[in-house]
Amino acid sequence: MSRGSALIDTLVAALVTALLLQGALAACRLQAAGETAAEAAAVAATWAARHGDAALAATLARALAPEAESISTGIAGNSLSTVVRLRVALAGPDGVVSRLVVGRAAAPISPYRSNLER
Repeated sequence: MSRGSALIDTLVAALVTALLLQGALAACRLQAAGETAAEAAAVAATWAARHGDAALAATLARALAPEAESISTGIAGNSLSTVVRLRVALAGPDGVVSRLVVGRAAAPISPYRSNLER
């Protein structure tokens, strides 16, 4: 009787460990995707605001985050903003369970440091 009980205890412990590991890996994927989206948005917005080419901001963000679902740029007032959206597959075949991670950044457009034509 104790052998069967030990086997069941071991299987339950292995299952719980596997589920905790899956949750930890999903959290790591979300964190990495958030950092990627935020960095791509910040670099693209800053570069475009300084070098004066708002059209290339989306291209630069796409190069920094090639798995991005969508990238948008816009000029509002005296700042250029970039939004990068990434869909992160967390579990299941083909990412049945997924979350959307958004990175936003805005860079001020200075008339003295920017070549941006408005």
